[in-house]
Amino acid sequence: MTMKRTHRRSSFGTDCVQCGSELIAPEWTEYRNERQVHHVWRCWDCDREFESIVSLPVDGKSMKDIMTRADVFPSLLVA
Repeated sequence: MTMKRTHRRSSFGTDCVQCGSELIAPEWTEYRNERQVHHVWRCWDCDREFESIVSLPVDGKSMKDIMTRADVFPSLLVA
């Protein structure tokens, strides 16, 4: 099996585990607890579905501490 390597255009998202295509958003997300987020991804190119679990750092912040959209999606604009 040969995997296609892509150059990521975004810091968010992931690459498909089968074909390497860039996936910019999960198909489904579940907040398991204050420290873990579960994502289900589906690749539109090869129709592969896979899961990932993201663990938030233990720096005193929990999901309850994130109050604004800017905390979750910081601005990518550069002046």
